[in-house]
Amino acid sequence: MTDKFCPVCKYKNKTDAIVCIFCGAPLEHADESPSTPKIVEMDTVALSALPEEKIERTYTTPPEGIAIYTSASDFPVVIKKESQFILGRKLTGEMDQSFVDLRPYGAFENGVSRRHAMIRRAGERYEVLDLGSTNGTWISSQRLIPNRPYELVNGSRILLGRLQLIVNYQRAVVSK
Repeated sequence: MTDKFCPVCKYKNKTDAIVCIFCGAPLEHADESPSTPKIVEMDTVALSALPEEKIERTYTTPPEGIAIYTSASDFPVVIKKESQFILGRKLTGEMDQSFVDLRPYGAFENGVSRRHAMIRRAGERYEVLDLGSTNGTWISSQRLIPNRPYELVNGSRILLGRLQLIVNYQRAVVSK
């Protein structure tokens, strides 16, 4: 048997690995969850056709960590204090605390990949990385290049496929 190389980060994994132990990208298809539907029209033109939602809500900012909201909710999907975590669709039986399962919020129907994006702390702020998702990650109608970090400012609206999320956080105090 030969080792498996991750198609996203090229990290060498064991032959029985299902996901990359370095970046979390899937190494093979699992039978437990259907693959992400490809949304063909997800490009800049299609994004401009999506209604620009004027959100008049005030989102609560947690005293520490980051809160993630859907555009349809006044309550956060999750508040995470970890220095990094993954957004996507959890496989049945998967037990990973550093994972945010977006299935209850229409993730599959909106083209969110199983391991779609990573959010991680970068000093006082946070940044997002697309993990080679099928339908892309977007900030302000700009499609992110996979595996490249992009700064998330407080109040950023991000699209994972067509699922819109809002992030809220206070700048972290970095000790010197």
